[in-house]
Amino acid sequence: MVKLPKKKRQQHFAEFMLVTVTLFWGATFPIVKEAIELLPVMAFLWVRFALAAVLLGFMAGKSGFATLNKQGWLKGILLGTLLFLSYLFQTFGLEQTSSANAGFLTGLNVVWVPLLAGPLLKKPAAFGAKVGVAIALSGLVLLTWHSPWSLNLGDILVLICSLFVALHILGLDRFTAGYDARALTFVQVSTMAFLGCIGSLIFEPVSWPREWPMSLVSAFLITAVLATAYAFWAMTRFQRLTTPTRAALIYTLEPIWAAIFSVWLLDEVLTSTAWAGGCLIIVGMVFAEVWPLLRRRKLSLSIETDLQI
Repeated sequence: MVKLPKKKRQQHFAEFMLVTVTLFWGATFPIVKEAIELLPVMAFLWVRFALAAVLLGFMAGKSGFATLNKQGWLKGILLGTLLFLSYLFQTFGLEQTSSANAGFLTGLNVVWVPLLAGPLLKKPAAFGAKVGVAIALSGLVLLTWHSPWSLNLGDILVLICSLFVALHILGLDRFTAGYDARALTFVQVSTMAFLGCIGSLIFEPVSWPREWPMSLVSAFLITAVLATAYAFWAMTRFQRLTTPTRAALIYTLEPIWAAIFSVWLLDEVLTSTAWAGGCLIIVGMVFAEVWPLLRRRKLSLSIETDLQI
């Protein structure tokens, strides 16, 4: 048996760890959908993120927080606000749409990013990104298809969520250089917990669980420990060991896991048309990521051919 080089083995292990991140993210959709039947949306969010913030604070340590200056804290608060809005719209959307739909629609952030990068970061969208958007939007129509066709409120809310996720990704690209990732993540998650707590105290009748059934405890453990603290740690630790394109393609697994867990845990039923729509959304997401790679490879082969001539 051929033994792979150490660097290649590290890359494969890193990619496996990123796959586990998408698994936990996907599992949260049906879990959260059930949890918000026991607790109001913002009450659930603030407790979840408060628990995750405590864990991330220990993970960052003094050395991590030493990298944060005033600007770092302000940038973390801004990024946390964007992320909180994404979770807020997603969780309210989950109340009124299926968790499978929410998983697929949240994944659309992958195709929004290149479109928004043009006006916001002066990085115009590539041809592949535009085609990916067209494919994904076709999938959106099929995923939510019924006659006469229209988006229900839950789907619209999750669509808005995907836009805020895309804005957060662009913010990470713009604002994170020079700061410890764990400390900056702590600021973001703490901001989310604070905003959720304030919102819950103002708008909701209950801001803390009156009872702690095992389903709610499990939901907090999975979403706070595995889908937030662990996920951010794994991304920080392992994403640098693979390429950005391969990491982005791995993250497209999230809506697939969401659909699998929704069918398994909630007995949700997706029609063949909805499955086709979900698959088209995945194809659009993958196309948007793979096209630039194919173009670069073609250009590289062309240059090598010219040099040989």
